[in-house]
Amino acid sequence: MSGVNPLVVDGVAGPATFNAIYEFQRQVVQLLLPDGRMSPGGMTFEKLNEMAKLHPAHSISEVVSYKSTVPPNRRLVSPYSIAVVAWAVRKAGMNGAVITDTFRTADEQARLMYENARKDLRAQYALYGKFGDLVLDVYKENSGKSQDVVSLMRKKIEELYEKGVKVSNHISRNDDYENLNVFDIGVGSTKSVSGQTFSKKRFGSELNELKKRGYIKKLLDETEKSNQCWHLEIVPNSLPLPDFNRVLVR
Repeated sequence: MSGVNPLVVDGVAGPATFNAIYEFQRQVVQLLLPDGRMSPGGMTFEKLNEMAKLHPAHSISEVVSYKSTVPPNRRLVSPYSIAVVAWAVRKAGMNGAVITDTFRTADEQARLMYENARKDLRAQYALYGKFGDLVLDVYKENSGKSQDVVSLMRKKIEELYEKGVKVSNHISRNDDYENLNVFDIGVGSTKSVSGQTFSKKRFGSELNELKKRGYIKKLLDETEKSNQCWHLEIVPNSLPLPDFNRVLVR
């Protein structure tokens, strides 16, 4: 839930507990007049019981998983970054999220852009910036010719990279990736694992909140674009994280 920090168990029903109940009533139960009270058999009590059944406790690695298409040598998102995503998942009241893409080589980026351009070139122009458009121009100018178009696109990507320009921030080397984790959370895959708990709006809102607090360096909402994902860039260990034994067991 936005506006509520994880509580520290102290056995006292103080202002922090009252505020957490109040926000739960307002955001989740959606009471017209939230009062911060927890009455046995009441709407708030019943909603908590319902959500406890929907959201069993899991480890962080179970809350945030990789899509099967991500090869093992690309599953290098740090435990810190995965924990940040798990935090957003739980704050949004969801069961899980799925990492659908991490880093790519220039050749992989070229092949991806080639295949997607074949399907819908216009959508690809809408997705990338001006430097990505230069690579797409190579596809457009050579798609009907006999040359190896992927190779030509790769050369353009490498040429730009040598000039300090990345067509996509996903392009990286292993040593660079340790300092900046770049990855995507897919809408479709995340909806699949979350089931009825999925909420694109709530999850996006919680990711934005963590960006404002400095846990996420860069966040792009591309859920309405052709790739349908949230693009995240996180600097590992940049800020202390909460106790996830309390975050995951709500």
